[in-house]
Amino acid sequence: MALLSVMIVSHVEAQVIRGTIRDAGTNEPVVLAYVGLLAPGRELVVAALADNSGGFSLQAPAGDYFIYVSRMGYQTVLDGLFEIGEDGVFDLQIGLKPAVIDVEGLVVEAESRVSNLERVGLLDRAAIGLGTFILADEIQRRAVDKLADAFRMIPGIDVLDARPFAGPDAMQNPEIRVRRGGGDCSPTLYVDGAIVAIGSRSPNARPVRPDDFVTPFAVEAVEIYTRTSQVPVQYEGNGQCGVVLIWTFIR
Repeated sequence: MALLSVMIVSHVEAQVIRGTIRDAGTNEPVVLAYVGLLAPGRELVVAALADNSGGFSLQAPAGDYFIYVSRMGYQTVLDGLFEIGEDGVFDLQIGLKPAVIDVEGLVVEAESRVSNLERVGLLDRAAIGLGTFILADEIQRRAVDKLADAFRMIPGIDVLDARPFAGPDAMQNPEIRVRRGGGDCSPTLYVDGAIVAIGSRSPNARPVRPDDFVTPFAVEAVEIYTRTSQVPVQYEGNGQCGVVLIWTFIR
């Protein structure tokens, strides 16, 4: 069981859950941990990644929530319910215990994958706090058949499943669209740093379908930038409709 302590502070201007995630044994920060608030029906309300000091901050409407924390190499935490009142803030200190895998009598500790994601700059971008990030742990927890299914609860993203019952497009993958000012448009899609689909604001733009290029089990992380002002400078938002970056385990 992970270690979780709570301190309630009142009389602030927002309903906030913030805190730090650390290794329960070493007390070192756990970076890139996925932290989410779940409603009583277990629907994800808001999520973020822990920064390079293990810190996170989530804002949510007043209500009752579970907190979910996941990181490869550690035991998953699901704790609550606890209540966020109006003008309230929870300060959390969460200790994660390393996951241990027993394979035919051999005990193996899962290795961290921070170095790979740090190498491509994801860690630095997550620390800035722009965009939305999904790690492999969360994709696997949702047990999605299509990677596009992991986009369904991302603010500003629509997933379109419409397809004909017959013909060459009958088996096409879901399309992702970015909502913009009463309309929508297609984002630019990168896989392992290479453009595979150029976005467009045109309603007749070629659909962007992530599952045309990767499978859910091959994906280590996804970065989603729905606003052009959020897009990292090295990834041009061709078509002015945001950017989706997919990083795989095989790069």
